[in-house]
Amino acid sequence: MKSLISRLLVFCLASLTSSSLVIAQKVVYAEPDHEDFRQMQFEILGKMKGNFLVYKNYRSNHYITVFDNDMKQKAKEQLDFMPDKTINEDFVSYADYSLLIYQYQKRGVIYCMGAKIGADGKKMGEPIELDTTQIGVFGDNKVYTTVASEDKQKIMVIKIKGKNKGNLSITTILFDPQFQLQTKSRWRYILDEREDIINDFAVSNGGDFAFVHSHRGNNRDNITKCWLVIKTLDTEQPVVNELPYKNIYLDEVRLKVDNYNKRFLVTSFYTGSKRGNIEGLYTASADWGKTSEVHTSTIVFTDELRRQAKGDANFKMAFNDYFIKHIIIKGDGGFVLTSESNYTSSRGNTWNRWDYLWGNPFITPYDYYSLSHWNNWGWGYNRYNTFQSVRYYADNIMVLSVDNTGKLQWSNLINKSQFDDDTDNLLSYQLMNTGGEINFLFNEWQRRTPLLTSQSISPDGKITRIPPLKSMDRGFDILIRLGKQVSGKQMIAPCIYRNSITFAKIDFS
Repeated sequence: MKSLISRLLVFCLASLTSSSLVIAQKVVYAEPDHEDFRQMQFEILGKMKGNFLVYKNYRSNHYITVFDNDMKQKAKEQLDFMPDKTINEDFVSYADYSLLIYQYQKRGVIYCMGAKIGADGKKMGEPIELDTTQIGVFGDNKVYTTVASEDKQKIMVIKIKGKNKGNLSITTILFDPQFQLQTKSRWRYILDEREDIINDFAVSNGGDFAFVHSHRGNNRDNITKCWLVIKTLDTEQPVVNELPYKNIYLDEVRLKVDNYNKRFLVTSFYTGSKRGNIEGLYTASADWGKTSEVHTSTIVFTDELRRQAKGDANFKMAFNDYFIKHIIIKGDGGFVLTSESNYTSSRGNTWNRWDYLWGNPFITPYDYYSLSHWNNWGWGYNRYNTFQSVRYYADNIMVLSVDNTGKLQWSNLINKSQFDDDTDNLLSYQLMNTGGEINFLFNEWQRRTPLLTSQSISPDGKITRIPPLKSMDRGFDILIRLGKQVSGKQMIAPCIYRNSITFAKIDFS
């Protein structure tokens, strides 16, 4: 299941005004369902015809829970058409229904299926077969993933075979919102299976497909070469562009679709030497009409910016704990980037960026799915095959605004300090766009109790601390980084309550 954080709305900040300060919020909790154990997997589907829908999966049970506006449970619909053990589930939600794409294995065949779920949580019609793949009884069954365009009019199923040999067969299958087949393409792609990774699949509103291919000297090194691969809707073979840069090394690479300006945007922090200190931000872009032309720029982090970001870190190492979290496209061709300071420690040993980023055993160089230096979801002890206790930290948030020429317009810092032992579930933040500013929601600890707080940032970079949220009942701990904005001023977020998981609605007014 894809990380929920990777499904953010694209916000056009050019149209925002700083006059609409959010001054009141309210939190309403759903009654805990004692069958919803902490080990349950879930996905927040959204708001449909006044209802809020959440998909839940525990062991072999798949069902949709429907809440009303007061978070009262209206229905709990069993998805009895799904096999006991599915390989992956993806959802694309609309105003009155949701598309479910799921895969399962039967003998040596992987079936990719599609189903339509109504606003009442019930299936609409029978599931349909989207594609099948023969893999053999002992073959790798993770061959499909799904991405949707920003306007949700293009749903692409991507099939990758042969990943253990480095000679990939990539098939892209494009559907409309009714599961009507639009196009299907297949091509070969070569890469080094030991030192390369492909990730961040994306599809534009026009149906163009792209991903990033990165090369490292070894699996604990930073990136020495990087390619932006684009296959337009009207071509059979992709255009492979090596991103131009000299005398620098890229860190984690992020790909974003810019539908406003019809381009693909790549961003990454960079260093001046292998495993060196983070020195700045690298960006590259390619227009859809000129996919073979790549435009690049770099921003060197100034001493003033380092003083803002460093916290307790050494001045030269000020950005070594920061990771890019969100890219927010502006209508004028610029963008806003958010990054967060994340690190761990174990028995006094502070985490090393290079060892942890690529050395985490839960991340392999061949993960085509959600790539994150932290687990997107997990319960209990995240100790990475060790008996040592691990402390997770999520500290300051750096916000950078970049114009359409690649120059820094402004920067600001949201100060926070979070940590927890053996789990990161209550840490980090989530974004919410309320029309006049972007809100950063995160937990602050008071007397060992996490309380949800919010700070907003205006289009000119001014930060405002918002009054505490109302109806913060004790006993409910909000996992805000897994929340999802479901309307202009509403968010649904999961919560821990005793040994169960439930959900809360956050209203901004």
